[in-house]
Parts: sequence; C-alpha cells; structure tokens
Amino acid sequence: MNTPDSYMMRFSRKCYYICVFICLLLLAGYLTLCVLHIPLTSVNPFPCLFYETFHLYCPGCGGTRALSVLLQGHFLESIKNHPVIPYSFVLIVSFMITHTLNIFSKGKIKAMLFRPIYLYIMIAIILLQWFVKLFLAIRYQIYVLD
Repeated sequence: MNTPDSYMMRFSRKCYYICVFICLLLLAGYLTLCVLHIPLTSVNPFPCLFYETFHLYCPGCGGTRALSVLLQGHFLESIKNHPVIPYSFVLIVSFMITHTLNIFSKGKIKAMLFRPIYLYIMIAIILLQWFVKLFLAIRYQIYVLD
C-alpha cells in the first residue's frame, strides 16, 4: 500500500543515493584542489554580474567564501559569510548519517525524511541574509564581505 510516509521514504532514499554520488564528486574535486594547492575561492573565474552591475550584494554573495571557511573548520565565520551554507551542511550530514544507519541497521534506526519545510527555511535564510546585507550596505555603507 502506498502511504504518504512510504512515498516520502522512497523519495528520500533516492535523494540519499543522489547525495552520495554528489558528495563523492565534490570530495574528489576538493581533494584535487588541496593536492594542487588551489584555494577554493579562486575556482570561480566569473565575477558576479549582479554585483558588477548594481554594486550591491546578490542573494548568493558570500557562498563560496562560506564554503571555503566551513571546510577549514570555521563554522561561525561561515555563518557570517552566508548562513545557508552551514545550514545546508548540517542538514545534509544529518540526512546522510541517518540514512546510512537506516541501511546498515536494516530499518531499525529511523531515517530522516526529506521535507519541503527544509527548502522553505533555506529560501527564508537566503532572503533574510540578503536583505540584511543590502540594508547594511545601502543605509550604513557597511560591506560585510569586503
């Protein structure tokens, strides 16, 4: 019988396998950058068109810096640069651990299910941090990321 929970479990499991694949690709890329001594912040050669045009932050400004400092273990600095990065990191790690434990325990340990509320929270964080950075830049000429 197809209940909403069984559907969500199947969908969540598919998301888990996709996450495993993406995490392995990202890990390989990050290790390659480490071996070649290339900083993560220099990987994106394209300037932000929004920032270049309007001289204001875009909703994604600070994301690469946040990821870079998070990978160095500076969680609070990552939150300052772009709070959605540590939020996503905690969410994905929790999701991956619970699904891995669920697989190895043969269902005895309950896996975290994908819920749309996680995406709504992510969108709210992105918009809130963007408005705060824009407000500080426009009203007080405080540029958080410079």
